[in-house]
Amino acid sequence: MNLTDINWAGFFCSSFLAIVFLQSGIDKIVNHKKELGWIQQKFAKNALYNYVGVLFYVLTFSELISGILSFGGMIHLLTSKGPYIAQLGAWCSSMTLLMLIFGLRITKDYSGSATLVPYFIVSLIGLFSLTYQFNLLGN
Repeated sequence: MNLTDINWAGFFCSSFLAIVFLQSGIDKIVNHKKELGWIQQKFAKNALYNYVGVLFYVLTFSELISGILSFGGMIHLLTSKGPYIAQLGAWCSSMTLLMLIFGLRITKDYSGSATLVPYFIVSLIGLFSLTYQFNLLGN
């Protein structure tokens, strides 16, 4: 395998997304009561409060799927098996981040939702670099 054959932008974006979402998803499982309590408190005065339990599990599942696909995509990129799994990881990560941003915006946590913008940008850069292969050196 030639190191110049690896899509390094896609690899590093996939690595970043794998770390972010595996850590967050696993944390929601390990610290279930604390994480659920925090989200319930956040949505206490919101129309979605009655759905927080279900939405918490949907979010946890989405984070874990995003992290697993990003990790698998990272491995596939290193072993020259193609970008498809990494693309799925970046796509799922983008969708998960939109869910998070929506939840924070609906609870009027505007500064919290703004902190997710850099993560969303990384997921979009990853999606772009994995979808459109290009060589900056022109080789």
